[in-house]
Amino acid sequence: MKLKINGLIDKPLWKNIKCCCVKGNIEKSYPLSDCVSCKCQAQEDSMPRESFKFTIDKGEITIREITIVRDKKNESILGWVGRS
Repeated sequence: MKLKINGLIDKPLWKNIKCCCVKGNIEKSYPLSDCVSCKCQAQEDSMPRESFKFTIDKGEITIREITIVRDKKNESILGWVGRS
């Protein structure tokens, strides 16, 4: 089942930040660098896209909707809050 995602933005501000990774140089490349663009992309890629289940004391809960929590500075994803 598809997950309802509140707070999606077509083009968040962080997408205007250029990648500063030095490709081919292990000492200066992601994930060792502080590349804001790559970190923001990884945060967005790690967000769930499908409904999911987890177990708590009272039993199993299915999360069908999440709301994104964003950084106001560059609109990157800080986390999300789920609802069943």
